[in-house]
Amino acid sequence: MKRRAALSGLIALAAICAAPLSRADTGKVVPAATVFPYLEAFLKIPAAERARLKVSYSLRRDDKPPVGVKAALVETGGARTPLSIDSATGRFERLPTLTQLQAKVQVAFEAPPSAKFGIVMDLDPALKPAMDYETRELIATVTESNAAIRKAAGAMAMMAPTMTGIAFAKAETGAVVFPNGSTQPLPVIEGMPYYRPEQFKGAIKVRLGKMPASVGFYDKKK
Repeated sequence: MKRRAALSGLIALAAICAAPLSRADTGKVVPAATVFPYLEAFLKIPAAERARLKVSYSLRRDDKPPVGVKAALVETGGARTPLSIDSATGRFERLPTLTQLQAKVQVAFEAPPSAKFGIVMDLDPALKPAMDYETRELIATVTESNAAIRKAAGAMAMMAPTMTGIAFAKAETGAVVFPNGSTQPLPVIEGMPYYRPEQFKGAIKVRLGKMPASVGFYDKKK
């Protein structure tokens, strides 16, 4: 599950490097680096080191997806490539490539005259919803993703969020399984069980009560 409360540190980090796009911005081109903060830094990390991590960006207005906004990448030569935006979530369905970002591409917005919106950057584990998980996979996802986040943040690594576990949206219940077959229930917040490796050392599996609607990071210490 995308728990934005759990990712508040990440959102704050994004806000530092990209101020909200104001009305003045919505009828002209904006540097892609402003619209997609830290994307170039993430893409510079070797693919194998960030394979367990997904980075996405969404437009927000009053914490909701803005209506009637279109965007396109503008190359230095003037060529345009549409950037599809999911109307239900405000999420960009495609992102600039590293080559395009290094070439200083821009983003052209088409929006209503009164539009005022900002950018939210989200990080998710590259895990598909399932009923059972091997804890070694969950641990590797948390460990490798944290390393990639710190590497992308560079000098601001101290301000970057630290993911402490994995959360399973709408799975309702879950348990960890130990090598001897014993089990222990997972903690649950609002129907979302979550697994923190530090809390369940030695566990080998996570079993959920229902198929999760989505899988996200958990960044709390409890």
